[in-house]
Amino acid sequence: MTGFGRAKQRFLRFVVVLALTTACSSELGQARYPDDSDASFNNPGTLATDTTGVPGDYLLDIGTTIAFLDACISDSGLVGPCHCASDLLVYDVNVNDMAGLEDRISAFNEFPPELAGLLVQCRGEERPPVWSAATKEIYVAACTQGSNRLLELCRCAAFRAADVIPEDRLPEFLAATELRPNMVDFINTCL
Repeated sequence: MTGFGRAKQRFLRFVVVLALTTACSSELGQARYPDDSDASFNNPGTLATDTTGVPGDYLLDIGTTIAFLDACISDSGLVGPCHCASDLLVYDVNVNDMAGLEDRISAFNEFPPELAGLLVQCRGEERPPVWSAATKEIYVAACTQGSNRLLELCRCAAFRAADVIPEDRLPEFLAATELRPNMVDFINTCL
């Protein structure tokens, strides 16, 4: 893993832990975010939630999406809220926006209210439907690479992968290189 990849992973874990901590506080739970059509990550305190994008028109790349979901989903109860937050991010936020948020956290020790707002907004959301049998088999086939020795580990790893990888973005995940987490990371959850 490159230094940037590790830094990105640490940043996303920090953001999620801080967001979950902040989202649970009573003060933030009462906060109101303006419903403004010009809301953006350049205007602190607003929340861009335009979900009119068409699947496939994602601004947030698969690597950042997967890293966000992996960092966010620390237990099975967070699968729904984290996917909800990710769904709100992928159409409106790009890698540059995430870098800007990372800079605000690093430079000013300031937690962006936009991220806290996403998790507050998504509190209690149901988990997305489980992967179809066909999607799971595609993942397992790519994971085993034809080796029956990896079959059980890859089947086990598919459960974590299904929590972290949106089903419609599995082809992007399989085509991408140098992602964290990757298939090896998912297998490691089963050891």
